Amino acid sequence: MGTQLRISREDGSLPCEVCGFPTMHVAKVVADDGSVLGRTLVCTTCQRGKHRTEPPAVGSEAPPDEVPAG
Repeated sequence: MGTQLRISREDGSLPCEVCGFPTMHVAKVVADDGSVLGRTLVCTTCQRGKHRTEPPAVGSEAPPDEVPAG
């Protein structure tokens, strides 16, 4: 199965320095046997963007689970 990143839904999030959205999370790096190898910061918005062929224009995309005001 390999090493996994696990993000807790109970922990809060921080603003990402790259995209600016409050979607930066502390994730546990977990081995196959369930032992925690360490922790890392993961931005769920930027991670989704890595799968696109072209980057979106700045400010053109709302973060996950949020809608633009107005």
